Amino acid sequence: MVNDQKIVKEKGNKIGLPYTCRFSFYGLGIEVNCQDEETLRDIKRDYSFFLNDRVLVHTSFQILNEAPDYTKFSSLKAYLYTSQNICYRDKDLTFVDYFGRGLAVIDQHNNAFKVFCQEPHLRHEIVYLYILALVGKNLGLRNLHRVHGLGLEVNGKAILILLPSGGGKTTLLLELIKNESIKMISEDSPLIDAAGRVLPFPIRIGVLPEEKPKDIPDEYLHLVERMGFRPKYMIDIDALKDKISKKPLPVQYIFCGVRCLSDKTSIKPISRYSAFKQLVENCVFGVGLYEGAEFLIQRGFWGFVKKSPVLFSRLNNSFKAVSQSKTYSFSIGYDRKNNVDTFLNFLRENIKQRSKLDIL
Repeated sequence: MVNDQKIVKEKGNKIGLPYTCRFSFYGLGIEVNCQDEETLRDIKRDYSFFLNDRVLVHTSFQILNEAPDYTKFSSLKAYLYTSQNICYRDKDLTFVDYFGRGLAVIDQHNNAFKVFCQEPHLRHEIVYLYILALVGKNLGLRNLHRVHGLGLEVNGKAILILLPSGGGKTTLLLELIKNESIKMISEDSPLIDAAGRVLPFPIRIGVLPEEKPKDIPDEYLHLVERMGFRPKYMIDIDALKDKISKKPLPVQYIFCGVRCLSDKTSIKPISRYSAFKQLVENCVFGVGLYEGAEFLIQRGFWGFVKKSPVLFSRLNNSFKAVSQSKTYSFSIGYDRKNNVDTFLNFLRENIKQRSKLDIL
């Protein structure tokens, strides 16, 4: 949990770096200070929905376009190895080494992050992922939990479509929001609160180069090289700012999506229990969500025990969301137009106040 006694109350950049901005993630204040303008520009693109220069700062990031000085840490022993980095620890400090290409230093006592990296794409990706993991962790401690799925608003109600990574959430979203009655809550990870309501969490949207959308101006698209994955074009949230939902909403429908090798698309009722099991997978255990910073804070059996209240909170929020919803399976084939048309036809036939739903 954020230590409110360590909130930075002063306004302005006290670290001395020339480029700075602040974000407010539902009250969690994060300040990013950069040595170069490019990194700050990219981070602001990623999280533009949450920009707020007046928020009190809980956690600060210092981003340096410099090579790490490994001689200062030569006596440290690694405690965790991943495919992307190696982690070291020294009292309150955690050091995450990206195989000599970059180094992140996390000061848990003072809620401060410092990143050393001379590669622009890697520097940006490190900061983006740490902010995402930090936000997920801190909001989770306040009973706001991310769920891996597509969130939409229709007629003042939320719709969740649960699909794995690569399942087609982005394609569905970009087609569906062309309808003036449909808004985006989040393309990948909407939030669920203790009442089972869905809250907006719109962040950057990625598409593969071969699927670069033609109807979005190039000024809102930029190519990002990602650690361990193919490059993607990122769509700035500002390109869709008029199509973003901005308030908590009760859930009306939960769709459990599955891909199939067919040109047919179908939507069929399923039990709430079946939907709850999939929501547990996508929220409680966070399959498909980036939770990378958690291993910096907790590990092993006692780490799991400390985390158990959060797991119970995720279970509670998931149960509340399912209990107020109608639940369906959504079989998605390779015919994208048919997928979209089937979904829109379902809305046309099932959502009340049809006169307010202008479905083409």
